Amino acid sequence: MPVILQSQPLLTLLCRLMMTLFLSTEFSKAQNLTVRCKLQGGHCFFGSCPSNRRRIGRCSPNGYFCCQR
Repeated sequence: MPVILQSQPLLTLLCRLMMTLFLSTEFSKAQNLTVRCKLQGGHCFFGSCPSNRRRIGRCSPNGYFCCQR
């Protein structure tokens, strides 16, 4: 095993860095979907679109939908 990975504090730091990077990409993806919805003239709603709007996409992977009149 390489010498750099034999140090426990360094391994812990590396794991935390990787987790932070993976979580920040998911957060960034959700924000990009919201921005894309706004650029298409839509609004984000949780669960489903109101009756006077139609679904045109997603705002996040957690159940928010992009709806447009």
